[in-house]
Amino acid sequence: MVAPRIRLNPTSRNFLFALVFLTAAPAWAVNKCSEGGRVVYQDAPCEGGRGQALTIRPATGAGSAVATGAAQARLDKLKADNAMSEAIRTHKPLVGMTSTQLQEAMGTPTKVNADNYNGTQRDQVIFERRTETWFVYLRNGMVESIQHRPGAPTGSMPAQEAGRCPSQHEIKGAITSASSIALGERERAERWKAIRAMQECGK
Repeated sequence: MVAPRIRLNPTSRNFLFALVFLTAAPAWAVNKCSEGGRVVYQDAPCEGGRGQALTIRPATGAGSAVATGAAQARLDKLKADNAMSEAIRTHKPLVGMTSTQLQEAMGTPTKVNADNYNGTQRDQVIFERRTETWFVYLRNGMVESIQHRPGAPTGSMPAQEAGRCPSQHEIKGAITSASSIALGERERAERWKAIRAMQECGK
């Protein structure tokens, strides 16, 4: 039995190629023939032996996987960049931010609790607003987790705002945080400005 001839005009052939590439079928032989001054793609051989046989293979294999992976990586980076820009624009913290980006998004923190253990710098950065509080946790200058507490602040305001001067322990913690090499110049300057105010309290 002779297989029926499939004729595709130039508009239809794009669909054919898309169908072939999107399936995991084995290689498919397609013949490119010229009839009446136009190109026709068909599964049957061209009349008179004229034309060109094409072998269409699905996009599989290591090379295709690498290309797909690279495209996905570019897409993921674009999404991450967009999310970062939106967080900064709307003044919200975001996991993955650097300390400089956090400063740009949130401004000067209400309080910083710093700790350095075995060379790992960990900071709890507190941002208090009238109707909410953000607790942002950094590891070596990168945001690794965030806690959001809706409602009015519950007592973590700086000592001088609470009507008392900060303790030496609080000042020492602030100095440790301001000495982190992960800080940007602007954020470092802001922290040292706050430290000087803490040191001048009560004098």
